[in-house]
Amino acid sequence: MRPLAYVLLVALAALPVSLRAANDAAITEQTLLESERDWPYHVALVKPFGTLKAGTAGVLIRVEPRGLARIDFGRNGLFEVPVGATDVVERANRVRRGEVTKKAPNFVLAVAPRLVDSAAEPPRGYSFERAGLQRGFLTVFADPRAKEFPELAKALAPLAERKGLLTILLPQGAHPDPEVYETLRALDWRVPFVYSHLTEPYTRSLLPDKAPRPTLLLQTPEGRVLFLSPWQPGAVAKLSAALDALLGDTQAL
Repeated sequence: MRPLAYVLLVALAALPVSLRAANDAAITEQTLLESERDWPYHVALVKPFGTLKAGTAGVLIRVEPRGLARIDFGRNGLFEVPVGATDVVERANRVRRGEVTKKAPNFVLAVAPRLVDSAAEPPRGYSFERAGLQRGFLTVFADPRAKEFPELAKALAPLAERKGLLTILLPQGAHPDPEVYETLRALDWRVPFVYSHLTEPYTRSLLPDKAPRPTLLLQTPEGRVLFLSPWQPGAVAKLSAALDALLGDTQAL
């Protein structure tokens, strides 16, 4: 049985826009970034972009602050495309008007079904419902075999106390899932992690090109970036302000 809070969340998201927010203004390119609740999951080009033809479809990873849409076109590649060259705004307005129903926030829909619950014994898939209740997602891109990994895990472990935040490990390098599971349990850092065969494509989709490792990425449930920084001893302190703004509290890290 699904938790009542999750059921209510999905029900509210599916309500006609007249019931959700009767005075919602039409979404424009200028307001798209702040209208993340209505970001579509699937999008398409309305103008050619590079070698891609108009009509080429892809998955919206996120909208960037500089008027770009980061889109995964599958075998055609991953690109940051000017919003005006896509139908993102049109599709966002269809979601806003209730013509299209979102199953879940975009980042939750893309990542939550691909998580292993390292707190479970034996390991199993992480609960989609639990993921859907979170207000923020901290994805950690790190190699579990790296010498700095135990220090990183120890520094980030207190974040488990932040209500509304889910920390996710996206293991870097080729590591069998059982190995990652045992490493996290040995360090008592029992965060969910992405299945090993998906780590490379998900890393490519979520991180800018040539981003260093380890890296911390804080996102909203829709995928909007709130914090992006290489890991270093002082990174958690810098993350604090973004977490406080997102979660609405000032819990010490």
